[in-house]
Amino acid sequence: MALIQIPYHDGKLDINILTAVSRCVDVTVHDDLRIDMKVPVGMKQDMIELYVKRNRDSIIKKYEQAGMRNHQALQATLELKEGLVQYRNGLRLPFLGEMKLCLHIVQIPELEDTRIYSGESDNGDRTLTIKTDTDDQDFLRYLVMRYYKKCAGRIIRERATAFAKKMELSFQEIQIIGLVRGTSPRFPRMSYQNIEIGNQKTLWGSCSRKKNLKFDWKLLMLPAEVVDYVIVHELGHIKKMNHSSSFWREVEKVMPEYRECRNWLDKHGQEYEIF
Repeated sequence: MALIQIPYHDGKLDINILTAVSRCVDVTVHDDLRIDMKVPVGMKQDMIELYVKRNRDSIIKKYEQAGMRNHQALQATLELKEGLVQYRNGLRLPFLGEMKLCLHIVQIPELEDTRIYSGESDNGDRTLTIKTDTDDQDFLRYLVMRYYKKCAGRIIRERATAFAKKMELSFQEIQIIGLVRGTSPRFPRMSYQNIEIGNQKTLWGSCSRKKNLKFDWKLLMLPAEVVDYVIVHELGHIKKMNHSSSFWREVEKVMPEYRECRNWLDKHGQEYEIF
């Protein structure tokens, strides 16, 4: 196995050169930050070195993104009971891959109505304040889920709209499943498909035969890049209702790094079942 090095800060990055029966070059950064570059059989050394030189910035970007995804893996210090997170005052929850949501639970005996307040600081930190007379975990879990659903309705709509534009797709409306009647956000109507935010249980996203998209509310806990991957994946199914090579080409057109995000999700996705 050949090795090429490129400058990186005060050191160097090692790139392992592997040959493959392929017509194109493929760079992969693994979870352990090892870099493999598959090149077509017979590609000459000077052409390999030229490719690395011309694509140095994109290789470094992939390397740094992989490092960030590893950093954003769910922390293992959360208090659990019977496999579920215990929602306590001061608990920090993941929001787009970072522990940016701080939960404030204020118990007030004999409070007639639960009150909920949310806020966001300039540095991206978020707060969710719940004033209630109970510490019932099912109730608190429902309130946290409702907050994520509302945020997901806005953020997923924005990201899906941006990617759909690149893929020449659009949507009719956004729905948030499981909220009290009248509390769903109102979004401008668009053409074609629908998006729903709900509790997918076993899937992060899905695309029905009628080409309506559904996303799990916990998706907003994942790193932003992985969220984008799930959105693009389901958008791709509007064009191709399978996982054929043509489907993955549609995904790769707008998200060349989809493989790394898919691998991250395969490795860390189940960790979020605790919520």
